[in-house]
Amino acid sequence: MHFAQFNLVFSLFLLPLLATARPFNSHQYRRTSGHGPPPSQRSQPEIAGISPEYYSLGCPRNTTSPHATQREQLEALISYAQLLYIEQDVAQAYHTHAATNFINHAPEVPGDGTAIAIATQTPMLKGGSVQIQRQFTGYNLTGTAFGVTYFKGISPVEGVGVIADIWRMQGTCLLEHWDVAEGATLNTTMNPHPYF
Repeated sequence: MHFAQFNLVFSLFLLPLLATARPFNSHQYRRTSGHGPPPSQRSQPEIAGISPEYYSLGCPRNTTSPHATQREQLEALISYAQLLYIEQDVAQAYHTHAATNFINHAPEVPGDGTAIAIATQTPMLKGGSVQIQRQFTGYNLTGTAFGVTYFKGISPVEGVGVIADIWRMQGTCLLEHWDVAEGATLNTTMNPHPYF
């Protein structure tokens, strides 16, 4: 897919979705297991301009910032994708860039948070490779920051796939995740330059 076509698809389909996203209500996602966040992340004061989720979801404060420029957010997203997909250091990617209790909407992952994501994705990525095609960050109409990584995944089991990884961000911390994936059957498409 050419960059102009990707921009057209993004502006027609993804941007309206992101622009109408409702603000996150953290009260919907209270933990019920009785295991709260570590003491260093409990009862943090709300500071003007910082979402309480930065603290309640457990953003790593030694490697993320609650305030960031769009460029700094893009650099964080690039670093996360490099660690996760290229170096396949799944634990380091999540522990460096994602909130400990981030909200995960990926259908192949059985829950929220870094521990479940690491346990699920580590074996999924083994033996495969990723070619990152596009990455960008931006804001919807409510001022919520999002980052998108669009890539080609090659798995010995699943074959070739095209994936869009979408993150809601607070500063440089990854708070909420969605992904969209489909198999890339390059020899059966009508388009002369499909997917990438």
